[in-house]
Amino acid sequence: MSKTAASAGTTALRPGTGLARLLRENPALRIGQDDYNINVTANYGEELSVSRVADALREHPGAGRPAHLYFHVPLCAYICHFCNYVKRKVSDGPEGAAAPRVWTDLLLDESARRLAHSPWLAHARIESVYLGGGTASLLGTEQLARLLDHVRERYTLADDCEISLEGNPDNFQHDELAEARAIGFNRFSVGVQSLQSEVNAFAGRGHDAAMSLRAVEKLRATSRPFNVDMMFGLPHQSTGTVADDIRRLIGLDVPTVTIYRLRNADRARMGIGNRALWNVESVRDRLREQHLFPSLGETYAMREAVVELLLDGGYHPSPCGWWNRPGVYPDGNIPRVSRNKWQRHDTMIAYGPGAYGWLTGDDDTVVQTHNTADISGYARVLRDGRGLPLASGRRLTGYEAAGLVLGFAFKANQPIDAARFRRRFGVELFRDEPFASAFADLMERGLVEPVPGTPESVVPTLDGEALHEEIISVYFHQRVGGFAEAVCRR
Repeated sequence: MSKTAASAGTTALRPGTGLARLLRENPALRIGQDDYNINVTANYGEELSVSRVADALREHPGAGRPAHLYFHVPLCAYICHFCNYVKRKVSDGPEGAAAPRVWTDLLLDESARRLAHSPWLAHARIESVYLGGGTASLLGTEQLARLLDHVRERYTLADDCEISLEGNPDNFQHDELAEARAIGFNRFSVGVQSLQSEVNAFAGRGHDAAMSLRAVEKLRATSRPFNVDMMFGLPHQSTGTVADDIRRLIGLDVPTVTIYRLRNADRARMGIGNRALWNVESVRDRLREQHLFPSLGETYAMREAVVELLLDGGYHPSPCGWWNRPGVYPDGNIPRVSRNKWQRHDTMIAYGPGAYGWLTGDDDTVVQTHNTADISGYARVLRDGRGLPLASGRRLTGYEAAGLVLGFAFKANQPIDAARFRRRFGVELFRDEPFASAFADLMERGLVEPVPGTPESVVPTLDGEALHEEIISVYFHQRVGGFAEAVCRR
């Protein structure tokens, strides 16, 4: 890639380089697909018991402060072979037909309990709401309306609150999107993954290319922002077919194309998900023996081809991996959900089985909250008990918290401002260790660059964006978050 986008932080890969050479130059960032389970949340810090997480939720001074609200709907019409998130297939018959109401009741119950437990929640300024999963759109218009009515009645929503609904193409074939728009959703996300029907069929997905393209047309008719999720590194994909998919989406004027590499790490063993079919050793080994998984080099060649097309189409990543056309969103062209969660790292309140959130403010502490990932256990707590369906959480302070927040800031692909970290953590990003050497290394390797006219700010280059999750893990979580000294100066 030799192109250079116009705005700061978009320097393209160096001429004649490419991702293959970039990975050779940065061996620490070469992470195979079975180890590739990088999350922006931290798996370090002080582990908190359920009771201590509950105490932190109750005592958090979040009233009047911005926050993001997330509802995790664990229902799926089918189970994708690569999916290792918390989910359950909707059964046939009366039980399946009742599932949308049952799960809406459970989510409303959890929200009501959390509001009673933590009264400040009703007074936090909710700037974005996201219904995901699983497949949130499977709830249907009636139950989605119940959820939105509850949110409007019980929380304090900003006047311009962004309210997003996630679904699959097979959920958006008729009037579902027009109905969702009418009840208050103003942003959408659809998981296409591939426009090659063979790829989706092999992965166990319930839609073909024609259904995906019809869903895109329905999304365009809402006149609201939406993103189309696409994956690379899947069996039966090639660089050419992945590029063809993106070329078609660009031709359809899709406002945001989100690109994700296949993650085949076993999240169930980590306690944060369900085991995917492709995590099963016998299945994984058979696919590998048949050479169905693209190699790391082939996988990044797919990404490189996709990025060339997106750059040609005028797209820019904001946040990393989310490629937007100019002017889709205000103030940095970043969705509000991403601004709240990543750029500003506002408090995130999350409901549903396996959902995780965090409590954050002006001090040098972050508390990560986790709900139980046991779907049946989650339902049992709400049906039989009076408590919250929490699992253990984590408290991060000092360098641990600074590394976490830097990871979120890098993910946002917006300027990383030293003044912000000086105010909150009492550190100088470009003079104090371990920050200074980490940023010097990233700068030397062409993975970040200064923001013109703002000497105390840097932003990822396109090289850095290409390997953003690896950089977050190695440079910020391990190198900064694992720094030996006890606390930041504040």
